[in-house]
Amino acid sequence: MIQFLKQIKQSLEIQLSPKSYKSKFFRTIESLNWKNIQSKNIENELLLLQYFLKKDDQFIDVGANLGQYLFVAEGLLPANNIYGFEPHPKLAERLRQLFPGIHISQDALSNSSGKTQFKIPFFDNREIHTRGTLKTEHRETGETRSKLIDVNISTLNDYASQQQLNNIALIKIDVEGAEFDVVAGATAVIKTQHPVMIIEIEQRHHSSNILDFIRSTEQDFGYTCYYFSAREQQFKNDILSRDISDLQSSDHHGKSRDFINNFIFVPNTGKHAIDIASINTKIAQAN
Repeated sequence: MIQFLKQIKQSLEIQLSPKSYKSKFFRTIESLNWKNIQSKNIENELLLLQYFLKKDDQFIDVGANLGQYLFVAEGLLPANNIYGFEPHPKLAERLRQLFPGIHISQDALSNSSGKTQFKIPFFDNREIHTRGTLKTEHRETGETRSKLIDVNISTLNDYASQQQLNNIALIKIDVEGAEFDVVAGATAVIKTQHPVMIIEIEQRHHSSNILDFIRSTEQDFGYTCYYFSAREQQFKNDILSRDISDLQSSDHHGKSRDFINNFIFVPNTGKHAIDIASINTKIAQAN
């Protein structure tokens, strides 16, 4: 009952005063810097967007959820250059209210177009919206039940063509195990526009070794894959020489910043190529 009343209160706040609620909800992110982020339970990658985006670029957020990445991007780009995809109907509506200038789609991106089902898991009978997935067969540890909703799916290739997007500099993908399909549906965009990609990839969602996907993505598209070490606050690219269980130990999942789940694919050539060594230097100086 208490949780239900909190949800009603939040919904009313968003409807009656979206700007005020937005300012309050994202206050911590707005004050982030390299000196204080280690003391906060927030993704370091949010601070990396400033190095990946220039004012005329376009940003694609696949799995926008509560809008943390949209909020940061909105401070770097015109809102009209930002595109968020969120199939959870309540979250999509929330994003539309908080980010009226940003393009919000309720479609789920995948490797084909049509309709499918989207699973929302519950833990101790509480809905956990951050774990929604197209991989309906996957069951989370501690999941007590789930519900399925019907959603539309499309590909980023088709969407970019329809919207005439030709300057996509960054794609962030966080889709709880469906990331391989999203990339498969974005091959034309990746090959022609060479965007940086921040992709959450967790071995627990996949039967095949995720290092094989990382290796093939590097080779097929001409990219180098990095991860950001929260402990060292530097980009590292020793992934293929590591055992994935070292990077994603179950002992660290949800408990430690040593758990690496975001992989950053940087194009080796093209106008969105990034000098990672230079960024590492800037971060070190900021500290």
